[in-house]
Amino acid sequence: MLIALSGGADSVLLAYFLLSVKEQYDLTLKAAHIEHGIRGAQSIADAEFCRRFCKEKNIEFHLLSIDAPALARQNGCGVEEISRIKRYDFFNSLGCDKIATAHSLTDSIETVLFRLARGTSLKGLCGIPPVRDNIIRPLIELKSEEIRDFLDSDNIEYRTDSTNEDIKYSRNFVRHRVIPLMKQLNPSFETAAAHMLDSLNNDNSFLESVSLRALEDVSDGGCLSLEKLRALSPSVLNRVLAEWLENNGFKVNATLLSACRGLVFQNGRYQISGCTYAVSAAGSLRIADFSDCESCGFVADIHKYPVKEFLNICEFNNKKFDFYCDCDKIVGKVAVRSRKEGDSIALESRGCTKSLKKLFNELHIPPEKRGRVAVVADELGVIGVCGVGSAQRVSVDGGTKSILAINLVSEDKD
Repeated sequence: MLIALSGGADSVLLAYFLLSVKEQYDLTLKAAHIEHGIRGAQSIADAEFCRRFCKEKNIEFHLLSIDAPALARQNGCGVEEISRIKRYDFFNSLGCDKIATAHSLTDSIETVLFRLARGTSLKGLCGIPPVRDNIIRPLIELKSEEIRDFLDSDNIEYRTDSTNEDIKYSRNFVRHRVIPLMKQLNPSFETAAAHMLDSLNNDNSFLESVSLRALEDVSDGGCLSLEKLRALSPSVLNRVLAEWLENNGFKVNATLLSACRGLVFQNGRYQISGCTYAVSAAGSLRIADFSDCESCGFVADIHKYPVKEFLNICEFNNKKFDFYCDCDKIVGKVAVRSRKEGDSIALESRGCTKSLKKLFNELHIPPEKRGRVAVVADELGVIGVCGVGSAQRVSVDGGTKSILAINLVSEDKD
């Protein structure tokens, strides 16, 4: 088990606690410390304190030194964010089955207040969970004040981070400005908040179990049934959509969730990122990749045959064509291309004129694949859709003398 050891009061108590149960649970303990390069000699002294502590307690020690401010500038993020990323990358690199962090009840309350200020959901109001994946937090029910009182009463040494007093950091502002004000309203604020967290976590766990069952019910091969989604309560619907998006690898935010919720009640599409869209159509909600949706060029094998030769090729050579029509009814040059806005066709078999957009809808061709459907046109307009049929005006009849036949050889994505 890995101990996230900062040298502060919380992590020192965590180390003492794990040492006390080491034999009982047959634990092999390691400790990891990150020197963030922020506080100069003081930061280096914290690292040395942790090294000495681990040597005295016979705990395997690992140290990582970084320049957090420089890394934050390079990555375009905050110092706190980059420090957290580097910490957990380091922890996970050490190969321990469990990572124990020293988050306390006070940390959890600070997190809730911070999220509340930014805007959050019920899940965000549940605070820091006791367990997340391979991370455990044994001190999550203890107040910071209780931890320090215990260490001080036993004269146990720990380090104090001077930056903890700097309110330019969001968490410090909440700790030193917001929580004291809450305690003025209620001296037992932390205890009251703990009861609230317990209640919210119970409600959240119930809703999550209901939502997971609902997701299974509305899912069909990666798509979601619109009819079933519309029957869900707003709370469960939000959770089902969020879980579905996360399962597809997307980071969920309020904007994305709101857009997908809108698609449940009205067909359309929403760009998630790049060529990736959430698409609502034909009774389902799905993720679609439109990277191949742009108009593309087609390489076509075009031949003109006398009718008898064409029939012999089809009958005796058992050859099929992607498209054919009466060659003499074509006006001007023939082009094989993708659909264009405003294209329409009066198919031989339909007896009416309709847009290719409506035709593709009827044929259940997904929007992201329509740019890959080959359309045949002459100088008057569309005369056919490969694999579908020809227009009435160029259809083969009893007076046809020659046939224009087309087979697609390959597609040029450039």
